Amino acid sequence: AKAGGTVVIVGVVPQGMQVAFEPFDLLFRELKVLGSFLNPYTHGRAAELIATGAIEVDRLISRQVTLEEAPAVIANPPAPGEVKVLVVPGRG
Repeated sequence: AKAGGTVVIVGVVPQGMQVAFEPFDLLFRELKVLGSFLNPYTHGRAAELIATGAIEVDRLISRQVTLEEAPAVIANPPAPGEVKVLVVPGRG
């Protein structure tokens, strides 16, 4: 994210899970971190809409990165025209 930008972390995680990060970059660049709990009951409907072509998700995903690449992606401003970067664990 660019300086002053917002990083949104979306997902469903087990209770008690912890993530380590270095706060200096977050504070120095004045980033906002926003968490959003993903409702697991909407997956079926979303999958149906994607499968029928009602939602064209390919146009929303600018690129895919591995879990190892994610910190560098978050630390840098998005490329011009970049909409969504999909983090794919286990890819690579």
